[in-house]
Amino acid sequence: MRPDPQTSALWEMFSDLVDLDDAHRFVADMLAGMDVRYDLGDAHRLVGTLCPDMKLTLERPDPDVVTAVTRSADLLREGRGLLLDLVDRAEVRDAVAAWTGRVNTVTARTDRVDVDALLIRPDGCVARALPTGQDLDATTLVRAPGTWSGQPA
Repeated sequence: MRPDPQTSALWEMFSDLVDLDDAHRFVADMLAGMDVRYDLGDAHRLVGTLCPDMKLTLERPDPDVVTAVTRSADLLREGRGLLLDLVDRAEVRDAVAAWTGRVNTVTARTDRVDVDALLIRPDGCVARALPTGQDLDATTLVRAPGTWSGQPA
């Protein structure tokens, strides 16, 4: 707000930085709250953060239906929890089957290679993440929807 040479130089430097993709993403993530991490009792780097918006290819059982491409943010618009199964693991989907009325389950493909599944709260915060190839701890996964979506119906 001060019209002096130092402020002008700082403004010019900041403008140049925001032109860089990584710096632009960093500032945009800060403004969107993507840098906030809640302690939800899991050390995985995604747990407690807002779910990153990922490009997803939805699996369709009907071969006559064209495979749909969507964004993870689009799947959260209903205001319900979401189990995002990224590698088609039936035991993951079975673990939250009791919450079908409160938690949507979607099997999809993405270019992420660090997780097999994400359990996402209705507000978009990742409640649990299943790292790639890790055995499923069903008790932990079953406890999470109970915490965020109440008792199973």
